[in-house]
Amino acid sequence: MKNIIKRGGAVALTLLMLISSSCSQDFLDVPAEGVPTIGNYYDSDVKLDNASNGLYGIVWFNMNKEGFYGITDVISGNMYAGPYNEFGKFTDLSFTNSQSFIGDSWRSCFGAVANCNTYIGLLPQSVGPDVSSEALNNALGEMHFIRAFSYFFLVRLWGNVPIIENNADYSKNFVIPSNPVADVYTFIENDLKFAIANLRSKNRGSDYASNAHVSSGSAKALLAKVYLYQKKYELARAMAQEVINSGEFKLLGGDELPTKSFADLWLQKNNNNEESIFSWQWTGAGTYFEGNFSNTLFAPENRLVETSYSGQIAPSQDLIHNVYEPGDKRRAETFMLPGDYYPNLTYAQTLAVDSPKLLGYTFEEENEAQNSGAGLKKYVIGKENLPITGPFNAPFNGESSMNSYMMRYAELLLIHAEAILGSQTGSTSDPAALKSFNAVRKRAGLPIKASISFDDIFKERRAELACEGDYYFDLGRLPFAKAKAILEAQNRGDKETPKHITISATNLLLPYPADDLIKNPKLTEVAPYTFK
Repeated sequence: MKNIIKRGGAVALTLLMLISSSCSQDFLDVPAEGVPTIGNYYDSDVKLDNASNGLYGIVWFNMNKEGFYGITDVISGNMYAGPYNEFGKFTDLSFTNSQSFIGDSWRSCFGAVANCNTYIGLLPQSVGPDVSSEALNNALGEMHFIRAFSYFFLVRLWGNVPIIENNADYSKNFVIPSNPVADVYTFIENDLKFAIANLRSKNRGSDYASNAHVSSGSAKALLAKVYLYQKKYELARAMAQEVINSGEFKLLGGDELPTKSFADLWLQKNNNNEESIFSWQWTGAGTYFEGNFSNTLFAPENRLVETSYSGQIAPSQDLIHNVYEPGDKRRAETFMLPGDYYPNLTYAQTLAVDSPKLLGYTFEEENEAQNSGAGLKKYVIGKENLPITGPFNAPFNGESSMNSYMMRYAELLLIHAEAILGSQTGSTSDPAALKSFNAVRKRAGLPIKASISFDDIFKERRAELACEGDYYFDLGRLPFAKAKAILEAQNRGDKETPKHITISATNLLLPYPADDLIKNPKLTEVAPYTFK
């Protein structure tokens, strides 16, 4: 089966050894089989509750720094870069399996899997006697959630991948075949069911710090999404309905939080807000690997960043012209057009080192990124201005403490509406579907609909989640011919020179990383997984 870039060769999974050493960027082919100090350290509930902190940040750094956006929003046609940087190769599909974005993303996912496996295997026998069973179960639930999320990412991008449940087994023989997509999804479902049964329940309120870690509701929301991707519509509907009925999550700017807005989602001070189901957590302090690169990558000009470069990616012409309806409040919070004003963005008056900082930024076309005539806004938080922005780590590429949303409640509502529709054709006027769908539109300032089709939901998902890494996966859910037609119709050039791509492949899967293909000659083989 061909994919979007032709695969060739073979792979060894490079796994991180442990969370405590994962920031070294020294990836190992053979992970450690034990952690001699683990039982000595996790001797209280508080320490155990913090055991998973690195699974929300450090292990994802190599993907988050650049690759995540290259292999999702750039390749999907939401973002654009010219031909002279790494992102440009994903704009015109000229990338190869040697591209760092592919290897970094693969390794981040399997690094997370390895760390989760280590904890799942060792914690039950190693925690101290003063640790409660409730805290242990919650920690194990987090590990199963993160592992499920990792495999959900892997299976949607690469299809058949190896399921690794035990690091020790893998270290003895890492030349193993991949497992079929159906088995990977079963593995994901099993992990999420475990997480649902063991994670704590929450009611997310104004104490945002307590919302950083996932809950049982987070696992239910992700499982609803996993079911939707497999077209298990009744299961997706039931799971999404459970989350809605729980009242745990709320839309910022929805009926329950009318004093907030979609714009508030993109202020760092609102990290882990009521809408956040699961987010990567960044500190913006300390060392390399601990912050979010997005402000530097996305900000259209250097006066908005804490480093000497910016604007590595821009909104695509297709996103600028073909996604947002007139009056959609999400447009200006997704990308900047000339004259857009942002009261919460702080910028430097000039590029001089000692330039004063000013609050309140107006975007001008002369500051466009990548000759697009526009600039990205999501995840752009401007120069450091406490408490609006939180801390930056200026020496390390201007890393910020803005979290990265992996799933928001708005998406869960759209999943609910699509699951009720129950197909990729037809329409529905079901009251529950309309309530969920129109809640998202109402927050965006758009008129509600009395009937919705799959195409309505698909378009709404793109407008709501643009530049958050979901559109390429949504395209992958479509019949390939339809996805191919959408991608080939996009203008992938800049504002002056239109450009279109031609796809000769037969699916949208990415190639396995070249380095890993060399080490594992069985990766392109597929064998059923033996579930324990």
